[in-house]
Amino acid sequence: MFGLQATLSVIIPFTVVAALTPLIRKYALRWRLGDKPNGRKIHTSTIPHVGGVGMVIGLFLAIGVTTLLSNDALSLQLSTLFTRFAIPVVIIVALGLTDDMKNLRARQKLTVQIIAALLLALSGLHMLVGFAPFDRNLVVVICVSTFYLVGMSSSVNLIDGLDGLASGLSAISSIAFVVLAALFGAPHLLMVALAVAGACAGFLLYNYPPSRIFMGDTGSMFLGIMLGVLACSFTMLQPTINTFLGVSLILAIPMLDAWLAIARRLVLRRPVFQADCQHIHHIISSFGFSPRQNLGILYSMQAVMALLGVLAVRGQVVPLILGLALMTLLFATFIRVMVASEARLDLSTQFVRSSVPSLEK
Repeated sequence: MFGLQATLSVIIPFTVVAALTPLIRKYALRWRLGDKPNGRKIHTSTIPHVGGVGMVIGLFLAIGVTTLLSNDALSLQLSTLFTRFAIPVVIIVALGLTDDMKNLRARQKLTVQIIAALLLALSGLHMLVGFAPFDRNLVVVICVSTFYLVGMSSSVNLIDGLDGLASGLSAISSIAFVVLAALFGAPHLLMVALAVAGACAGFLLYNYPPSRIFMGDTGSMFLGIMLGVLACSFTMLQPTINTFLGVSLILAIPMLDAWLAIARRLVLRRPVFQADCQHIHHIISSFGFSPRQNLGILYSMQAVMALLGVLAVRGQVVPLILGLALMTLLFATFIRVMVASEARLDLSTQFVRSSVPSLEK
């Protein structure tokens, strides 16, 4: 029944992104909008970094066309969802584009992210955790929803440090959401999830190692907020603890990387907003894996978590317990390696400094 709309939901963003990205790359190079190599970046040359613009255009166009071609019921569902997230997502995109051009401070970005997420929550897009005392309290719901949406926007943004990583992980998560939407009988969410997957696939044509263009903060925060919108929407359809934890498992790897970033900086007594080179992909690379091998490992981890998440949302307890146990194990393992690695780096730096003769008289 929804075959044409579903097909267009994938084809339109894929085609638009595939067609626009080379053009965006051309003008980004001309206007010197590039990501320069530094100690935290894996690439060794300047790469254009506003590729996310094409993803935004492709996804919005797909939703618009699908809405126009759908029957009254589906059209109303899509337009209602679009009305809720359109302005906040535009704010996020504007923030990302500004940051790609001017390098905003972390606190400035966080402030705007909170505003956009709060607008989403106030529009009626809520993250329900499946615990009645929380879900019945509007103030608590708005706070939880805002926190979750900001977290997702930041998580995808933080993990976007390796060619093809953010787009690939987002594609896997969106495919899992497509499966959930089909199981839930929610065609409007299926269309949006397909559009996200199509946009990611189109961008991966140019972003898979060796990358020719990066999505930048424009793309990573956009993907993060869209995945957050989908996650919230599913908890509103089925407000249970299994749904909340299940959709979180579907988004596991970006969320894990964000929690690890906060935890290690607190453990090491460093500012939470201080950038470093201890993200998950940095750690995997330090063991000698190539960028493509690194992606294979992280894609596999995300796919396993997404599968467990889908099963958990369907009410299966064993996948939920297994998923939470794996997340706990990964967190404990990575935080130990990260802190140890940072400690070795500090000792090495101190040794070098102590070995260099003072130039002071």
